[in-house]
Amino acid sequence: MELPGRVVFEDRVLVKVARQAAATASRAGGSRLAGDKLPDVEVELAGHRARVRARVASVWPEPAADVAARVRDAVRSDLERHVGVSVDDIVVTVAAVVPRETNGRQGERKVQ
Repeated sequence: MELPGRVVFEDRVLVKVARQAAATASRAGGSRLAGDKLPDVEVELAGHRARVRARVASVWPEPAADVAARVRDAVRSDLERHVGVSVDDIVVTVAAVVPRETNGRQGERKVQ
């Protein structure tokens, strides 16, 4: 049985879904060294079609192209699967590079 009506998502929901996907895919989201500003995501929505711009951090020494491709795939997949919008374009910029995590904490050194 199909119910009448439709579901409408506010823009901030799309941004939140895309930001979470970008943070997870970049593997540097939530790093103290990347700061609270990354990942930074903007979503433009026209009907059921979206354009996304994402700025993310990368973990050294991973190639920026690999990070950008992984973020693009994750953002597209999550927006299409969870929100039901088609993504026409995603521009990913690797805006920072952070050191690889050591001892469970990002960028922290152990002093003996």
